Amino acid sequence: MLRRISLPTLFVLAAIVTMVLAAGAVWQFAKPMDELLRALAPTWLGIACVFWVLWRQLPPPTDGEAAVKSSSQGQAAAFDPLRLDARYTDMSRLPLTALDYVVLDTETTGPDSAGDAIVQIGAVRICGGEIVGDDTFERLVNPGRAIPAAAGRFHGITDERVADAPGIEAVLAEFLDYAGDAVLVGHNVAVDLAFMNQVERIENPALDTMLLSIGAFDSRRDHTLDALAGHFEEPVTDRHNAAADADLTARIFLRLLPELDRVGARHFGDAQDLCAYSAERIENPGR
Repeated sequence: MLRRISLPTLFVLAAIVTMVLAAGAVWQFAKPMDELLRALAPTWLGIACVFWVLWRQLPPPTDGEAAVKSSSQGQAAAFDPLRLDARYTDMSRLPLTALDYVVLDTETTGPDSAGDAIVQIGAVRICGGEIVGDDTFERLVNPGRAIPAAAGRFHGITDERVADAPGIEAVLAEFLDYAGDAVLVGHNVAVDLAFMNQVERIENPALDTMLLSIGAFDSRRDHTLDALAGHFEEPVTDRHNAAADADLTARIFLRLLPELDRVGARHFGDAQDLCAYSAERIENPGR
């Protein structure tokens, strides 16, 4: 129950309970109401000051997290590409540690899955709880249009680099052959899947490390890939290269598995439910 209550809400509840307990303690020595109020005024003021100072210590959401939330909410009705309402009866009770995964990342010409295009797909495979180092996927994609300068500065992919690359239809078919029936994993992977769905509907079950992190670390404010890499002390190299980011995401996913076990998400169906819970928190933050 407490895992579903945000840290600021807990602070408010703790302050109210403390004030009530203080009122009960003072009531024993100051029966008349005017004496009670005079005695409680400085006590309540002191309690309010203490909790205000503690409140100020809570880190605000970072620009990175805000960007992640903004991006995810703007993509294909948010998390619909994850199909979190689908239930896979043949694997829902399988332990997370027993499944095979393909961890993916994409780079694009921009953030809009309906108007922009993929320029790179990278992926790594996890089998038996380990990254298969010699079984990776990395392809450039010719988007059939000019790559905006801002996007090129972000991931370093230029028109010249993709000039001789195949189009997305060929690369996506190759990727899906590589993935097979594996569970797809990515960080805010709903965005990647939304781009892929513009070409071919992706039927693989999927999990999102951002959503799993939100479910596992309820009081944490920053669930960006860089923040989780720092939390788990995972080395970061060549950011915004799809293959390198897929490798980083895979390492973070493996580090998340014990945290998922800690909160009771030990099977694939549990992890799906946790992703759905986290997605609901993002889409309806007031609930």
